[in-house]
Amino acid sequence: MAPYQQSGIGGSVSFERERGVTEVQVMRGLAHVTAQFAPETLADDRLALLQALAGAGVSVFLVKLHPCAISFAVRADAVDPCEALLQKRGVPYGLLRDLGLVTTLAGAMRDLSGVMARIYEALVSADISVRQTGDAYNAVLLLVAGAQTDRAAEALRTAFSLTSAEGAETGPREGVGLEAL
Repeated sequence: MAPYQQSGIGGSVSFERERGVTEVQVMRGLAHVTAQFAPETLADDRLALLQALAGAGVSVFLVKLHPCAISFAVRADAVDPCEALLQKRGVPYGLLRDLGLVTTLAGAMRDLSGVMARIYEALVSADISVRQTGDAYNAVLLLVAGAQTDRAAEALRTAFSLTSAEGAETGPREGVGLEAL
């Protein structure tokens, strides 16, 4: 049933979310950064880096806190400013370019069991490595090598019995962030 459906004159209205995985989307042109810090200044260094990136207009997402590091993803157009900022601050870092984000969407993700198992089963069967994961109330986000993005999306569409969708690709667009996923 659609999220909002009305039928007949004075008919019924339903606000129920669709059940199950409904879509797989792709976003291209991403990079993954891991910045290392000394344990004794870790919290302050992480915060200072995030503030500096924000001040430079570099948007980050898929942020993960590690025991002596922070990692995050950036869009391709933000890689050079991000890298320049890290070098200027003298932060040791690693950078993986040419990545893609494959997002599995389900309206009631938290109510479904076995979604992660099916996602990883499909990707392992397709010999696709996942660089980073993230999740939201309605999505599982997977950062994969750019060359594997299409294979990953097709493997997931097959696993969840979805058809390929022309409009399922998202990409860097002005003013659109991950909240739209």
